[in-house]
Amino acid sequence: MKRIAQIISVVFHPLLIPSYVFLILINTYAQYSVMLPQNYRYLMLLLVFLTSFVLPLLLIMVMLKLKIIESLEMRTKQERALPLLITAGFFYLTYHFLRQAPHFALFNFFMLGSALLAIISLLINYFHKISLHMTAMGGLFGAFTGFSLVLGYNYTILITVIVLLSGLVGFARLQLKTHTESEIYTGFVLGFVVMAGVFMVV
Repeated sequence: MKRIAQIISVVFHPLLIPSYVFLILINTYAQYSVMLPQNYRYLMLLLVFLTSFVLPLLLIMVMLKLKIIESLEMRTKQERALPLLITAGFFYLTYHFLRQAPHFALFNFFMLGSALLAIISLLINYFHKISLHMTAMGGLFGAFTGFSLVLGYNYTILITVIVLLSGLVGFARLQLKTHTESEIYTGFVLGFVVMAGVFMVV
């Protein structure tokens, strides 16, 4: 069971969520899936993957090598501060790269919301150790809820799947004893409220 929980935690790592969102959008949102050439869409996916996952992960690995953090789990609040700042920076960098392309405005709002979530999580981290995995899943839930309301797209099935996956991720984090139930719930609620709020404002 612990091994399964570890796999779930890796597959739904917070740094991978932007790539998943972009992948879903370029295959379901007509402005992306129909109007943009396939090669261009997947080239942009590669860019998102590099800037929101590979580069921040490399820096975090360097921090591990230099013993700035003790493990990739970052179990203490102190260990999380710099990685969260790095994550916020790279999420904003992804937004900056893509904001020149107006047809990616929808995804840009998501990346802006993700950077904001990382900063808020950093501030909360000094008082309360929320689950970053669940914050990311809450943000995913909030994003597609926002997409549905703003675009009028029917993402009901996808949103239902996200809720089920969020429960699975929360269960995995509890199994690994990395968080308490309150840390899991507060993370999910924070992610949903902030991300949904971004789309309500814009």
